[in-house]
Amino acid sequence: MQTVQFLHDAFAKVLPTIHARRLEALMAAVAALLQGRSLGLTALGRVLPGSAYPKHAIKRVDRLLGN
Repeated sequence: MQTVQFLHDAFAKVLPTIHARRLEALMAAVAALLQGRSLGLTALGRVLPGSAYPKHAIKRVDRLLGN
């Protein structure tokens, strides 16, 4: 995905103090948004890439939005 890679590089350059895990979670949410095309907490969590159960993916998105 060129979009995710471009945003990752741009955010890493502009925000050098951002924690690596937070940047990973942000890029996963961007990938989920591009794939699912729905901007909601549960919708993003259900489409989040990875092998986690939907409950845990939704919680990951919730923590990201809380920060």
